[in-house]
Amino acid sequence: MKPGAENGKDRRLIAKNPHLDAVGMKRLIWRGLIALALTLTFRTFQFFPGMFYVQESWFALCFLAVLFAYPFWKIWSGLRFSSFEVYLFVLMSVGTILAAGRAQQVFGQPLMYGTLSQRAMVLIAALLIGVNLLRCGKIAPGDIEAALLFLAWSNFVLFGTMRLLLNPSNFAAYGDGFVTLSMPGTEPSFKFQSSFILFGVFYYAILGLRTKRTKYYLAAAVLFPVTLGGSGRGLTVCVGATLLFCLYRVRGLRSASFAAVKFICIVMMLGGVSYAIFPAFLSARISRFSDAFTTVLTGSATQDSSATARLFETLAALPYIREHPFFGNGVISQQWHGGAGAVMGEYFFASDIGVVGVVFTYGALGSLLYLMQYRFALVAARKPVDSRHRPLLDATKAFILFSALYSLETGLCVWSAEVTLCFIALLCGISAEEAAVESSLFRNGKICNSPRPA
Repeated sequence: MKPGAENGKDRRLIAKNPHLDAVGMKRLIWRGLIALALTLTFRTFQFFPGMFYVQESWFALCFLAVLFAYPFWKIWSGLRFSSFEVYLFVLMSVGTILAAGRAQQVFGQPLMYGTLSQRAMVLIAALLIGVNLLRCGKIAPGDIEAALLFLAWSNFVLFGTMRLLLNPSNFAAYGDGFVTLSMPGTEPSFKFQSSFILFGVFYYAILGLRTKRTKYYLAAAVLFPVTLGGSGRGLTVCVGATLLFCLYRVRGLRSASFAAVKFICIVMMLGGVSYAIFPAFLSARISRFSDAFTTVLTGSATQDSSATARLFETLAALPYIREHPFFGNGVISQQWHGGAGAVMGEYFFASDIGVVGVVFTYGALGSLLYLMQYRFALVAARKPVDSRHRPLLDATKAFILFSALYSLETGLCVWSAEVTLCFIALLCGISAEEAAVESSLFRNGKICNSPRPA
């Protein structure tokens, strides 16, 4: 079935049966609620002006949900827990204990500061609710797909407009969460949570690979530039690697190799045209890529202040990692004595230095606990699925792969665990739903390729 065909069918049915319009309106409202829940769970606007109390209220609501609503739901359903649900509970508990307890032991930070700094862990409670709603059929994968695509395009419009019309320097007072810190040789830029837009990039790019239709490639190309905040070097490399892997999976080795060569030629041609129009801008971008690779490969400082700062942050973290290799040093709250930089006596943010920062904070054992999320993704990705969900699942799998690669630089799967776990929960939920349908067909004496209910 072509993308959008199901929606077209719904519209024709409503035209013939006006009483179905109420059903369509309920579905629209339901998808709007899903989009709102995803936005708050991903903390998309957490640092926007005036959004602090809205986000904190969502934290509280999720905490109440896991404390009261979720237990009653599980009791009513027979106290059956999936291994993924158990993992989420363990991650919430152990992650908070390591963050707060280790910071108290190593730096003397009171437990309350460390615990409150981990309050975003309660967002995983929303995933517990979501997994069960998917499993029992209360949420349809198509509703989630529609909500994600709406968020991709709405965020694209909002973030693109802000970058075009607003000067980030005028918003420096709102802190590092909304704009980047100003460093020598760099200008402040907006810090946007671009996960939804990246999902859209993968959705349309892979749809283009499967259908070979230009409009999907164009949609992905339009969305992608808005995700590039700051330098965008690591993100560009990881998105490219992810799409290259998907290309080989979809087209096969021979066809993918020809397509990759054609794509490289097109990029080179566009790069030449861009250099002729914007030589200074493109030269600066290439120089920053070069400086970043030089810093990573040689460990020496360069003229790129961002790459050099991460080098010194890594050097500052290494003694603490050697001293506490297994359980880490915990999370230092920004509200306690000025944060990690003030406590350690130098510029330092663990979230800046990717996997090194993760090991610094949680140690080797805590890092392995976070990495276990990808084991669930790998198991669920191997299960056969209904072709109706293929575009959604293709984009979900691509985002999960991207997050694993990008986490090497940014620690995305730890510092924004609710984002990666949400897509893994979606993958596991759809796989469980498909397994339930197959089991039901067998129990009813039907073959597995019988038509599934719409």
